[in-house]
Amino acid sequence: MSFYDHIIVGGGILGASIAFHISKKSNDTILVLERNDFASGASSRSAGLVLQGSTKKSNIPLAKKTVEVISQLEQELGETVEYHKTGSLRLASSKERVSELNSMIETASLFDVDVSVPSDQDINKMAPWLNQEEIQQAAFFPSDGYLDSYRLTWHYLKAAKNNGVKFRSNLAATEVIIDGSKICGIDTADGKFFSPNLILAGGVWTSLFASKIKVPIATAPVRSHYWLTEPNLDYGSAGSITIMPDVSAYTRPELGGLLLGVQENECAVFDARKLPEDLQYFSPTLGEDHWDILLNSYSDISRFFPKIESANFSSYISGLSSYTPDGEIILGPIAEIDGLYVAAGDCGSGVSLSGGIGSIISEIILDGESDLYSSSFKPNRFGKVDPFNEEFLNKCAMARSKKSRKMK
Repeated sequence: MSFYDHIIVGGGILGASIAFHISKKSNDTILVLERNDFASGASSRSAGLVLQGSTKKSNIPLAKKTVEVISQLEQELGETVEYHKTGSLRLASSKERVSELNSMIETASLFDVDVSVPSDQDINKMAPWLNQEEIQQAAFFPSDGYLDSYRLTWHYLKAAKNNGVKFRSNLAATEVIIDGSKICGIDTADGKFFSPNLILAGGVWTSLFASKIKVPIATAPVRSHYWLTEPNLDYGSAGSITIMPDVSAYTRPELGGLLLGVQENECAVFDARKLPEDLQYFSPTLGEDHWDILLNSYSDISRFFPKIESANFSSYISGLSSYTPDGEIILGPIAEIDGLYVAAGDCGSGVSLSGGIGSIISEIILDGESDLYSSSFKPNRFGKVDPFNEEFLNKCAMARSKKSRKMK
């Protein structure tokens, strides 16, 4: 039998960050268990954006923490994460979005996040392809950027390993061992592992695994995707990330071209019970349907990016993200079961929030509280839910459609 102070189920970016943060704050024994290869799910397909500006006030300090942690990891490991600090340019072209953006600027300043209102000349340097006639307001977050999320996950894992964390890949947790209302450990094909603390950070699998012990986790797997253009001097030179909530789209530089992400009106959502065991080779998009999604967005996006009509898109990448009905993450202890914690529903912001999420979980477990914690993260805020119900799934899909805007 094997005993650990903490067991983390899930070897993606959240599980890796939690392992790093707990091991950095304590000498406790920690096991990270992953059903497939580490960082093989959403952590390997993300666009890798690190954005501190958000319509959700609760997310801003978490993303700020991630920016700080990136530097810490580089110092501890002596190797670069290759963080491209391009800054992010947030744009508004309607009264409602202008109001949201002004509120975001004010809130970010409260958390000492660097933000400014750029001039037309500044905007032209950041995104020379942009049609500025559409812009009513803009904000620039200079310390935002992007990276390879797979690489960041492995930096968390390496740093955690240096701190003594143990890892097991290709070994699924099959059951949760409970004594009354207390966590005792997990069961696997390789035997039982015992611990008083169990942290569920299994991405889109979290709701399914938690259902084994009748704990409803209000998340659903929703498709996220983006397209890559071929290199082009007109729009592919070095520039900033752009966020365009009026047309539900974003861009970032990518090898001389652009990466373009779109949040369509009807996002594809899935029942976690029907997903394959290994998502590494799973595509949530059928055939060539993604080209129709992109074409349907051309008219709106061309308002900001006129040259999209002549852009050559060479690649398409899709994956599953874990969404909640209100677009807020699910984080913290499960009240009904002592020693059970959850980090789920990152709503496509797992990279941005990873440092903050790891910090919060480690502080709650080791110190009993965290200054970064918000009541909007509470796992039980939805009450009793059926995470496999069609109506619930559709609410999670709608949360992605409205991701870059305030939800009504």
